[in-house]
Amino acid sequence: MAELDPQLREDKAWSKFARVTKKLSPEHRGVHARKLSCEISMINGLKVLVEWCASKKIEVLFTNRKYGGGYVEENKIIYINSKQSLEKQLFILLHECGHLLIDNNADNAEFRFKYGYPTSDPNIKRKFVYRCTVIEEEFEAWHRGRKLATKLGIEIDDEKFSIIKAYMLKSYMKWALGDPRFQGDCP
Repeated sequence: MAELDPQLREDKAWSKFARVTKKLSPEHRGVHARKLSCEISMINGLKVLVEWCASKKIEVLFTNRKYGGGYVEENKIIYINSKQSLEKQLFILLHECGHLLIDNNADNAEFRFKYGYPTSDPNIKRKFVYRCTVIEEEFEAWHRGRKLATKLGIEIDDEKFSIIKAYMLKSYMKWALGDPRFQGDCP
């Protein structure tokens, strides 16, 4: 597990750019320069979010865990799968920060999501109302994460954000409807 090292990530992006563009024509270099600019923007966005999490006493660890990410409230840690693209890491971290924002407003969360994540009772977890509440919280976490990006001045591509959000929510919907490929506590 590792913490974010923005300078190392930026150095790698520049090194990759130099290696890839060494023998390219100027117009082809321009395409890669735009990709480099996007990568650096994502790195800066991750840095801003990690600093924001630190201000909330939440640690962010980049790992090779199976899932895209997760927020473990008891440990005050957000895990992000570092094998994903920088853009997807940023979007997933925004989403996990959305869960943090929901938990920070616990009075409202307890009321809205009381049939969802807070329970460990296996009998409740099997109920459809539990699964619907989990999905409702997932939607809310994506919404709050997007609002946080705006508040912190992190520029993101809304279309790509919506595509990743839809992809991730789809697995929760399949889980809620009992698809055998998506069973367990949560996707």
